Amino acid sequence: MKKFILFLGAAFATMLSVSEASAQIKVGEGQVSVALESNNIYYLEDAMLVELNPENALTQKYGSHDYLKTDYTLGKFSAGIQLEGYLPTISGFDISKYQQRDGKNTAFISKYVQWEDDNWGVRLGDIYDQFGNGLIYRSYEDRALGFNNSLAGVRAHYNLNNMVNVKVIAGLPRLYDVRTKTVVWGGDLSLSLSEMMGWNNAMASIEGSYVGRKINGLSEMVQPDPMKPEGFKVDSDILNMVSGRLNLEVAGITLRGEYVTKLNEDFYSVDQAPSRGNVINIDLGYNYKRFSISGTFRRQEHMITPILFKEGNFMGFKDLGGGNIVNYVPLLTRQHTYALANLNPYRGTTVFTGGEIGGQLDIYYSLRNPKARGKYWNFHANFSMFNSLDHHNEMLNKTIEGRNAWIDFNFDVERQWNKKVKSTFLYSMQRWDEAFNHGDDPNDHYCTSHIFVADVTYKFNKKHSVRTELQYLASEDYEGDWVAGTIEYNFAPKYSFYVSDMWNFEEMDQNFSYATNKHYLMHYYQVGTSYTHNSLRVQLSYGRNRAGYVCSGGACRYQPGYTGFNLAMTLSF
Repeated sequence: MKKFILFLGAAFATMLSVSEASAQIKVGEGQVSVALESNNIYYLEDAMLVELNPENALTQKYGSHDYLKTDYTLGKFSAGIQLEGYLPTISGFDISKYQQRDGKNTAFISKYVQWEDDNWGVRLGDIYDQFGNGLIYRSYEDRALGFNNSLAGVRAHYNLNNMVNVKVIAGLPRLYDVRTKTVVWGGDLSLSLSEMMGWNNAMASIEGSYVGRKINGLSEMVQPDPMKPEGFKVDSDILNMVSGRLNLEVAGITLRGEYVTKLNEDFYSVDQAPSRGNVINIDLGYNYKRFSISGTFRRQEHMITPILFKEGNFMGFKDLGGGNIVNYVPLLTRQHTYALANLNPYRGTTVFTGGEIGGQLDIYYSLRNPKARGKYWNFHANFSMFNSLDHHNEMLNKTIEGRNAWIDFNFDVERQWNKKVKSTFLYSMQRWDEAFNHGDDPNDHYCTSHIFVADVTYKFNKKHSVRTELQYLASEDYEGDWVAGTIEYNFAPKYSFYVSDMWNFEEMDQNFSYATNKHYLMHYYQVGTSYTHNSLRVQLSYGRNRAGYVCSGGACRYQPGYTGFNLAMTLSF
């Protein structure tokens, strides 16, 4: 409790002390920029959450994730350092389960120096980058998930008249709070055919990448196999992967295709045998004036590429959490922002089945009257569907045929009625096989929900506005019906207040998400406020949070239910 009160006082003092914040600070001939972010939770006992699921039992009183990033720029030279503190880690983040260092409190320091010329550049230190769509390699930071697989090493790139672009990388990836001994290296080549041919009305390029990963002793590891007492091994410590890409843009039409394959066997396979992975990804789009349509198709199999493995586990890579990955294979479904539409997000089938096939389609249209600038209609429709692949499960000694895992059909209509009133209506029909979320169950169990959302904002004047949000989820299975509501009042540009509640009021005979059926008559209430001044933002909230999945950018982590105070602060100058 003392830590929480002290942090509240520090945040309030910072808020009062910052009257004017500039984007950068002049230091000699160079400039310094500083960014601070702090996320804190103070947990309170909640007997109802524990009765609902023992996993929600309180294991800590306080969690804090803090980031301080400082960058210096002088002409073509730049350098930076980031300090991270987990004091201790917030419950539900993988780093709280898989951190390598002893003790509850841990820290990490990352740094870099780089030189960026007009057509070439070199960076030493911690690297964030990706090749193509990231399917073969991506190093990135996602604070909402607690993922950071930055590469400590070197990156160099060269651009020849925008026709040829070459990039090479090499280093050691990060896994939560340590720098691993795994070595990752690779190169990326892009050839712009449109620049070479002098095309002004079209863009065309071909690209290719190679990535290698070496885990010392990998070929000596023995993974158990219930059907083979001697287990199994891979042939080499080194994994080689290649990708090829094609990009075209002409007359409003966009086509992007990528194929990635592992050239030798990796441990990933969920059917308990070394296997080669591959993925094919195709994006096709068209836009004309206020109309646009885009679609993505993807088939991927055994393509998750771990940083580390644990010996002697069927799912040794998964025993190190969702951040244990070299590449990036996101879930291609709509990322809903409304609570009930995001109650049960698609989490993929690859963990249990090894792969999936499917895609999504987006359609947008905007209807505007040039004579009425304050009025418009925006229409959006989305459809996504994914199926599992045929696979053999050694544990069950059974070949399981692929089947539908997920469907989401949704559309939303946004209407600006006049300068004061704006409304949004959303409908989503979601259907998923809940059996996939609890193991490689050959017996399907489909659940369906229908979500309705009405969102209305009314502006009293330039500074005062109120937003009301009503949601309803109708379902005859899983957790039954839900209702949710939010009222938010804004005093622009500094203050905002909100109150919300999400209520599961229907008892169900079957419940596949909790250990008990006591999910009904449970309120998930929230009350909060925020303050914004220039580049300072402070947000404080209190309430009960439902156990579920937090998703960001197509990746998800599980968050246990809790009741408590949340304090978040960001500041940059």
